[in-house]
Amino acid sequence: MKINLLSSEVYNRISAGEVVENPASVVKELVENAIDAGATDICVRVEDGGIKTIEVSDNGFGIEKSELPKALLPHATSKIEFADDLDTIATLGFRGEALASISAVSEIEILTKATGEECGSRLYSKNGVTEVTDCAVSGGTSVTVRNLFFNTPARYKFLSSKSVEENKITRQMFMLILANPDIAFRYYADGSAVYASSGEGLKSAISSVFLPQIYERMLEIKPYRSPENITVSGYIGSYEVFKNNRTQQIFVLNGRVISDQMLSGTVLNAYGERMMARCFPVFVIEIVMPFSEVDVNVHPNKREVRFASPRKVYSAVYRAVQNTLSEYEEKRSAELIAGENANGSIVVDEYSDAPESKDFVVQHKKTTVSYEEAKNLLKNFKPVDYKDLESPSAPSESYKKSPSEGNIFKKSCSDGKAAGGAENLKPAVTESVSEPAESSAANGTLFAEAPKESLLKGKPFRAVGQLFDTYLVVESSDKVIFIDQHAMHERIIFDRYMQEITSGEIASQPLLIPYVFESDVADTEALTEAGYILKEAGFETERFAPDAIKIYSVPAVLGSLDPDAMMKEVLKSLNSPNLKQKFNKEALALAACKAAIKGGDSFTDSQIEYIVDKYIDGGMPLQCPHGRPTALVYTRTDFEKLFRRKV
Repeated sequence: MKINLLSSEVYNRISAGEVVENPASVVKELVENAIDAGATDICVRVEDGGIKTIEVSDNGFGIEKSELPKALLPHATSKIEFADDLDTIATLGFRGEALASISAVSEIEILTKATGEECGSRLYSKNGVTEVTDCAVSGGTSVTVRNLFFNTPARYKFLSSKSVEENKITRQMFMLILANPDIAFRYYADGSAVYASSGEGLKSAISSVFLPQIYERMLEIKPYRSPENITVSGYIGSYEVFKNNRTQQIFVLNGRVISDQMLSGTVLNAYGERMMARCFPVFVIEIVMPFSEVDVNVHPNKREVRFASPRKVYSAVYRAVQNTLSEYEEKRSAELIAGENANGSIVVDEYSDAPESKDFVVQHKKTTVSYEEAKNLLKNFKPVDYKDLESPSAPSESYKKSPSEGNIFKKSCSDGKAAGGAENLKPAVTESVSEPAESSAANGTLFAEAPKESLLKGKPFRAVGQLFDTYLVVESSDKVIFIDQHAMHERIIFDRYMQEITSGEIASQPLLIPYVFESDVADTEALTEAGYILKEAGFETERFAPDAIKIYSVPAVLGSLDPDAMMKEVLKSLNSPNLKQKFNKEALALAACKAAIKGGDSFTDSQIEYIVDKYIDGGMPLQCPHGRPTALVYTRTDFEKLFRRKV
């Protein structure tokens, strides 16, 4: 058997198959060379999806004429020299394969002028024939690649359409701009400008490549530094911003865009229940860590890396993202509770401490006052709903009674915990003389009487009403809040239950008559084996028969849920490998969903005030356990724009 020693023309074409996959990979390699050359301004132009022409010019250091012929040789690089240099790679390129591979499958021209040289140089190469001549160049380097894969028909045949290849280049430039925010980029496709960044930092780079509706909702990650000297910074999208794929998730490690599924999963875990199922957050996360702790020499495209201590990296990213989201939630809740002025500072509603004398307000309804006096009255007294002037026992004829007029929420029991989770708006059976039971909300049950005095007194909120028996409308300062009654109540139940589980002090509610849950033998055995977990979660159960479990008590917060439906949800969670975590999160979220008030339940004004009061006292959480929003906020400015009072 004869062993052949391949010529450079052959092995360069073979190597090109790994380095030069498509025009986008050519753009990536040329731009990274420009960045390593110290460029602060890079221009990229492509024609016909990069198949016809790719031109990358920069204002970097340039290449000396004497060194220029080496540029196309295989494994020739200015980035490293010794084997030990591989342990501390600080440049984007280092393998010395890019230009040699590109020149093997295309026509390539390099115009360059090194700093300190009087004259520029031109290198032209095609089919392995290279020539170097003098030429006039102002500075930096310009590399032009033409007729990609002209000498490899098989590779050319498998290229996608011009539009698809152009989209791949656009995606590549998207990542390069975000990974190098201090460099000004200009990207043109067939003569049309696509991207232009100013090189003024990451925030500016994000604004140049993201759509405004995404950019305006990006949250800055305050630099987080771990004990292991890992720094995490960047921007993440608020949970109102999401995609159905991961195309807008960018990790930049030491200036290099990388791909890591575990890191992406870590960020999604940090969002937790804030993100709905099958939705993915948008982010640009920068990670800076010692070069000796990461190996980038894994694949020729340098997108895959290996960490010496991956758990430490994942932990740093998780904490940085979670801290940012927590701060954002606190700020948003504070804005909802207190209000926000035009300057962005938090202010308490000026009407909240106003006198509540109804007689005074009625008296001035009949008084003629000057314009200035009227303005002063508006500053000192909050508006009064005419229904407030009517006697609660004798509503006016113009007031249309809701189907559940006799039903109002029970506020609390004497010990501070309402039976059956009444603190969480659980319907409690009572008598009503105004309406029959079948006309009430929430499956025919009635609500105990709430205090006659407004629960929102002293708070900068006014309950306006209910839309479609599903959404509560609340006015606060200069904004209107639309609340999804089901999502909001679901979150309140979930938060209280999770707090009890975390503290180990779960309020358990004994059943007057123990409930017997019947299922097959396998399900009964699973529930029996998980008895200790159920006990920690507030359940008291006992094996009653081979195919039955007797339930003596349930968590008080879920007291309104049907025990049969509750145990079926628990059984679903028992199939998870990570039993306790799944039970604490997913199963309880589903249980909360079933225990919460539903869309379609109608409420009176008193009930709405009580619901809103509970929502405020609960910190006004912005999302339900499944990630759906609990409230939408529209400011006065938003309405003025809709009605074209403002442009």
